Amino acid sequence: MGWASLQSWRADEVLRDAQSIDGDYAWLRVRQALAGLAYWLAIAALVAGLSTWLKMRLDAWRARQSKDFLYGRLFLCWRALGHWLVAYTGLLVCALALCLLYELSWGWSHFKAGGWFMLLVAVPVITVLWTGCRLIERLRRQWHALDRPSSAFLGQTLGRDKAPALWTWVEQLANTAGAPVPDHIVVGIDQAFFVTSVNVALQPAGDVLSGRTLYLPLTYLSSLSQAEAASIIGHELGHFSSRDTERGSEIGAHFSLMCLHFSYISAGDADPAWVERPAIWMTQRFLHHFQLAVHHWGRAQELVADRVGGNIGGERLFCQALLRVIALDCEIHTLLTERHPNLIQALADHLLHTPLRLDKAALDHAIAHPFDTHPPTALRMQQLGVRLDDDLLAQATRVPTEHDRHWFSQLTHASSSDVWLPVSPPISIAQGE
Repeated sequence: MGWASLQSWRADEVLRDAQSIDGDYAWLRVRQALAGLAYWLAIAALVAGLSTWLKMRLDAWRARQSKDFLYGRLFLCWRALGHWLVAYTGLLVCALALCLLYELSWGWSHFKAGGWFMLLVAVPVITVLWTGCRLIERLRRQWHALDRPSSAFLGQTLGRDKAPALWTWVEQLANTAGAPVPDHIVVGIDQAFFVTSVNVALQPAGDVLSGRTLYLPLTYLSSLSQAEAASIIGHELGHFSSRDTERGSEIGAHFSLMCLHFSYISAGDADPAWVERPAIWMTQRFLHHFQLAVHHWGRAQELVADRVGGNIGGERLFCQALLRVIALDCEIHTLLTERHPNLIQALADHLLHTPLRLDKAALDHAIAHPFDTHPPTALRMQQLGVRLDDDLLAQATRVPTEHDRHWFSQLTHASSSDVWLPVSPPISIAQGE
């Protein structure tokens, strides 16, 4: 009897399961389709990820071998990476969404038999899907923003009507360097000397400058002689001396903006969600491998610009100016962090009581730049045939003279006929005046 009762119960259970399956047959077919589609979407995401990685490595290798490929294709490779990452993340999110729909369908159909628990387990997956969708939006927004690259700096423009003598002086330097005259001259205090061809948004005025821009830092200009400043500006204008050199400068600017956009894409999260990690990792790898190519060709262009700077007042004077900028860099950075109301005066007072220091370790220093990576100073001096000696160190670390402190302000208030340009380095200038 007991055995017969067990068999009867088992028969009833099988019958109920069969009836349940028969009633849920349509949803079974739907869930089967969801599972199959999710599987193939996951396979497609895997193929897209591997293809993106292989293409990135090949493009980076070609960029290291050919500067023409780097100059002509960097932006296109970056844009293609953005499209691939959006596609990859989209496929991954869709596959995950289909898996979620499968579990929700099963949980609803078997709600009374414990399916409600599966509904609770599926809730965290919704958070992952939301994170993936936000990543796709960030990818699309930031890659689109790079189509119109620009950079923002504190500063103000000095037009020809405000400083005609300065413009005449810069024009003479450009002619000596064999470079085009910049379209804009900007003065500020929070950067070093640089030129750029990307759009510049000036703060706090909000003006947007297009074309070639020359940035002059008032901090350094108040501590360099006019001859030293002419050599440094000649180097910067040397980036415009040929189209090839200017393209290299533009690539440096674009790559710096790519790094900045990556910080927005990653949202500064030290522990991103797993759905974000593949795209963030792939972007990191892209920047790492292309950085090798950008630095390789960028340093070559810096050495070309160094020769242009050396033609302004002589190679020794140019190296003296480089060393002085390095010596000033640390002091200016310290004062910037202290937020003095009058930074120029604070720097002048500071240098009266704090001697500048330079030793041979400074030769391994590379001057900071918002766009380019400069070679170590030792390599730059070696390429110019200048040897570091005690006299060169003494002139690079001298206490600023009255001429050093006031020549630029006098130039900006002078007429265009009162302009001096060093054609060759007189002994008095080389000794720092």
